[in-house]
Amino acid sequence: MNPPHRSCSFLPRALCLALLLPFLAACAGDPPAPAGPASVSFEARPALRLDIASVTMDSRFNSSGREPYVEHLHKVTPSTIARGWADARLVASGNRGTAVLTLLDGTVTQERLEKKGGLTGLFSDQLDTRLKARLKARLVVERPTPDGGSGTWSADVDATAERTVLESASLNERDAAYAALMQALAAKFDAELTAEVQRSMAPVLR
Repeated sequence: MNPPHRSCSFLPRALCLALLLPFLAACAGDPPAPAGPASVSFEARPALRLDIASVTMDSRFNSSGREPYVEHLHKVTPSTIARGWADARLVASGNRGTAVLTLLDGTVTQERLEKKGGLTGLFSDQLDTRLKARLKARLVVERPTPDGGSGTWSADVDATAERTVLESASLNERDAAYAALMQALAAKFDAELTAEVQRSMAPVLR
């Protein structure tokens, strides 16, 4: 007895299905694309009110635009963090004097890490990349004194942060690692510079 005609196509269809299932599963398991670049904000932090007339931002830092530096490839950078901090936290509440926040360093470097060889390296998810960020700045306040002279106060900060990334990380996960790096850098910069301002600028704080 001849087999039914439909059995002739059973194996090719099963084979096609077996080949397609891993592909479909991989597509279904892809992480969703991020909604957008994570921003850094200091709006929830209390203002540092200074007895001066104006606050300005100055920069002595220029990104090289080449490896191993990567800050120029991102929207959120140490430079934008410094500017956001000055805009949100420094408030001029007097009628004489100035405050200038000068950016001295705002780099982010990307370092490729050496991987282990042998079976250990072959069957393990190793660290692939190290990201390092630095935000160095100086805040200088100048204001006339009651005796006709001029007073100067300064506060320095040199904040750093780093993150490592696994070799299996997707592009979305690598973007998330950079965003976490910027959040950590912003928190350290804010805490350290705030403490220094409160310590060294008491005469001009309101």
